[in-house]
Amino acid sequence: MLYSQRGLIRIRRGDVKGALADYATAEPLLADEPEELARIGINRGNIYLDQGQIEAAIADFAMAVQQFRLLGLVVGEGKAKGNLGYAHMLAGDLVHALRLMSESYDILARESPDLLPVSDQDHAEALIAAGLHDEAEQLLRRAAAQFGARRQLLRQAGAELTLAQLLARDDPAEAARVAGRAANRFEKAGAPQQALRSRAIKAACDLARGVADQGQAEALADHLRRLDMRRDAQLIQLLLAAAGHRATTLRLSAGTPVPLRLIAANLRARKAEQSGTTGRALRIVRDALDELSGWQATFGSLDLQTSAASHAQPLLERGLRLAVSTGRPGVIHQWVERTGALTGRLNPLRPPANPELAAQLTRLRALSQQDDPTPEDIHERDQLLRAVRERSWMGEGTAELHELVTLGRLQAELAACEATFVALFNVEPDAFALVVTPTRSRLVRLCPTAELRALVAGLPADLDVAASELPPMIAKAVSESLRERLSGLDNAILQPLGSYLRGSRVVINPLGVFSGLPWTLIPSLAGRSVTIPRSASAWVTARSRPHEYATAGFAAGPRLPRAGEEVTQAARCWPHARVLVGAQATADAVGAMAGSVDLLHLAAHGHHVADNPLFSTLELVDGPWFGYDLDQLPQVPETVILSACELGATTIRRGDELLGLTTAWLHAGARCVIASPASVSDEVAAVILPEMHVELAKGSPPADALAAATAKHPELLSTFQCYGAGW
Repeated sequence: MLYSQRGLIRIRRGDVKGALADYATAEPLLADEPEELARIGINRGNIYLDQGQIEAAIADFAMAVQQFRLLGLVVGEGKAKGNLGYAHMLAGDLVHALRLMSESYDILARESPDLLPVSDQDHAEALIAAGLHDEAEQLLRRAAAQFGARRQLLRQAGAELTLAQLLARDDPAEAARVAGRAANRFEKAGAPQQALRSRAIKAACDLARGVADQGQAEALADHLRRLDMRRDAQLIQLLLAAAGHRATTLRLSAGTPVPLRLIAANLRARKAEQSGTTGRALRIVRDALDELSGWQATFGSLDLQTSAASHAQPLLERGLRLAVSTGRPGVIHQWVERTGALTGRLNPLRPPANPELAAQLTRLRALSQQDDPTPEDIHERDQLLRAVRERSWMGEGTAELHELVTLGRLQAELAACEATFVALFNVEPDAFALVVTPTRSRLVRLCPTAELRALVAGLPADLDVAASELPPMIAKAVSESLRERLSGLDNAILQPLGSYLRGSRVVINPLGVFSGLPWTLIPSLAGRSVTIPRSASAWVTARSRPHEYATAGFAAGPRLPRAGEEVTQAARCWPHARVLVGAQATADAVGAMAGSVDLLHLAAHGHHVADNPLFSTLELVDGPWFGYDLDQLPQVPETVILSACELGATTIRRGDELLGLTTAWLHAGARCVIASPASVSDEVAAVILPEMHVELAKGSPPADALAAATAKHPELLSTFQCYGAGW
């Protein structure tokens, strides 16, 4: 026990080699002392983490979990599980890490709530790895404040150090301030090594802002290396190189986490670009993105898959810019696909129904129905929101990737359906279109991105007002304003394409600032059949078979005067259609129907939740039906019609990944979703969508059917559009 305790003292003094020697001596002498063995596992495992020996750390933390469990020491087991999860995160197994951290949190919440800030801090680092930076920052600031309130200087400084590391790349000024505070607290608490780590982060951030000497930052990084604190030295090295300062050759160990590997790849690509070797730079970026896609494919959660893409944003921007500089449509097409199809390349795996998750969603529905919730109800709701989201993260992925479709294959598919493909994207400072026909392809420079953003800025408000009931004079003024804005967008985006934009069918692949536009309202597309896939590759894959519907189901939610009329009229087109209206349209009934039909039509109030899109909802008689409810379906319909406001809307995450209810349906396996990206009036839905079903029942594909129904009523402002493979 004295050897073990001296080992801990040596850790605090910075004598890592001496500590490891003491633990090696103590371990066999403590074979009959499971609690002391567990403590060795915890302390030595942390040494191995700092040294980058992740497998050794996992072995020690797993041993600690086992020893605490043998003794029935639940709190110790919870803490050790948290450490084990942290080690698995560094090993790249994020799903396993989050599962262990969740188990640790549940134990500590029940047995020792005072330790929850420690759990929050580790959990925040996992969220950083997942690309969920805003959520991680909230947890770290909360943990630091809680430690400070308890005067736990060492732990408060630890949370601040992690926060500084998170902020270093995007906000170096704030990161430097936070790291400086952490260094002072570590010094007061007698932790010189931790103070060194904090000072190194501060120096690197100050250097990035041009207010520090490069030599000081490099000297601190060298000091970290001499102390065998490899992870910290590596991070400082990457920060220095990313800031454009001279740094020693980047040396990454095999166990370096994927996010750091991506940063290093971008730096190598930058160097290749600066030396004029565009081809080599593109290869570096391509290989890095393939590595990221392989990592994403281990996640079963769409939320995690899209958030992890944020790590690739600098690589995506560089790759697309380099591709445009070549002027070659084939190269540009491949990079547009890589930019827009990071998650689209992943083969989705339907998770098994989870009774506990279903119960949590049912409880959330009940809480949302309360007109005057108590503080306890609000707290329970917040806890459930967190639990539902985190449970979704724990699903395993298939680790399978779809191949990206070549330009030649895309053109062959366009010829088969007589369509034109238009990919829209921006490479600052300009916006571009890559237009592809069965026989030609061309890159078109459109307009400055700033001009496009100005045109788009007021569009959502104009659409919302135009969809509401207004006095005739006001309605006319709003309509004229909207027409003027849409005409401006047409002139900026589609008119420059000229003769390339021919034929009655158009595939629109919008990225970034182009996402979420009401394409069917833009004059150049009036009367045309338009479909909006996640990528060209996803569109080609989904076109492998014709649209056929053996069964159809319809449901109408409350507080929409014409919803019942809409679904009843539409259902007449389909023999033996199932219809749920009034009290029948409960979440359980709609879920059961959705899992057993080929064509699903839901008419209800909808709400897009921008900060957590999978909590976007359809309002049913017993409360909201969430995006997370899709995971409870045994299978998904081939075509889904969402007659609701906003549910075609998406949140654009870093890395240009889109997330919303339409994305969730397509990811889950639906081939086509009809939805509106903006508010839509009850009257428009009740007229357009039943007529669309008339066309569908005749055998028309969804996008063609929607175009035909819309063309019959030019007086109506319909923002419904087709996502996925519309034909």
